[in-house]
Amino acid sequence: MEKSLFVLAIAISLSLSVQAKNKQEDLQHKRGLLKSVSCVFSGVRTSTGPSLGSVEFADPANTVCDPLSNNSSVSPENGLLGKLILRTPEMGAKISGVMDYYNKGQKLDQNLYFADVNVPTRPFTSGFSTLSGDVLVDAQGNKLIEHFAIEYTSVLQLSAADKEGDYEIATLSDDGSRVFVKEGDKWNELINNDGDHSTRMGCPYRTIHLKRDSQVPVKILYYQGPRYHIANVLMWKHHKKPQTWKDPSRHSLCGVASNNFYFDSKNGKKMPAMKYLESTGWDVVSTSNFKMPEQKQNPCVEEKLEISEFQVASVQAPNATLTWKTNVAATSQLRIINIYTGEEIITSEDANLVNDHSVVLSGLVHGIYYQVQAISKDAKGNEVRSALVNLLP
Repeated sequence: MEKSLFVLAIAISLSLSVQAKNKQEDLQHKRGLLKSVSCVFSGVRTSTGPSLGSVEFADPANTVCDPLSNNSSVSPENGLLGKLILRTPEMGAKISGVMDYYNKGQKLDQNLYFADVNVPTRPFTSGFSTLSGDVLVDAQGNKLIEHFAIEYTSVLQLSAADKEGDYEIATLSDDGSRVFVKEGDKWNELINNDGDHSTRMGCPYRTIHLKRDSQVPVKILYYQGPRYHIANVLMWKHHKKPQTWKDPSRHSLCGVASNNFYFDSKNGKKMPAMKYLESTGWDVVSTSNFKMPEQKQNPCVEEKLEISEFQVASVQAPNATLTWKTNVAATSQLRIINIYTGEEIITSEDANLVNDHSVVLSGLVHGIYYQVQAISKDAKGNEVRSALVNLLP
């Protein structure tokens, strides 16, 4: 009896050993199979992408989106409408301030849309590009990077996170800026930070009172003189009661000017002075605090990139077709995993920006389980990945 059990144990052990060997050989056979997989991408672009968002009526030839920053508005109702004003011979050789542009400059037809007024000190060399790809130029045909003004128009309002009360508003600008609010039927000036200067903090003569439902029309006039730096930041600070200042430059850091005092002029990073202002209650006015002027919408709303309907459309070894959609025009790419071996590859990227994505895979092996994931990137490089789907040719 004992001998029979011993023989049976040896037989079972040999059987398991053979199974393990066969499994190892089978696994070894399945390794490296992903190297033979190839893919051909195609797709269709059904929308103009993140620059136009959900508002489709904007004329691309006359629309400039967030030209001074990469910020985007949170909805079509938020943001500022801007008008670009160029220098003219009537203004003379010496410019005394932004009002020279406002009263005698040439206002262009293009509409500029901004999410906020938050451009830390930095070089400005990119110019103004419309959605149709044209770069705006000056009277001599040069790319517009100096000697221009911008008229911003919007409505100030509190967000759900803001306290009701009295707000002191200030600008950090290089060069001049002036801020007006409409109270009743009259435009009243709050800040005069005008003239050629490096980044300077300009402060108001008084606070303004904001309730939860307050909507205060605001106009910001700003100009950029000679190259090379640009800065324009709108900030505010909450007070418990109204404040007035006969000489606005005599408190906080108001009136202090330097291109490396508030921000690093090479990259816009905050310097100790800016961090000090924040520690004493100053905040940059956020995108949610700007409401577009009446009967205007912001066409430059950036939608968050999302993948939907990722599926295996058809499969028959050695081929399979997969499809997916993106709400924003984006690139196409796949991550493919061999479930047996754990090996994986990421295919080359198809750089065409499309909304309806399709890819034909070739070189798949019948009986091998794969998992596949869609990868897409929008024009700004934001990446999104789908859930994994199973694929069995």
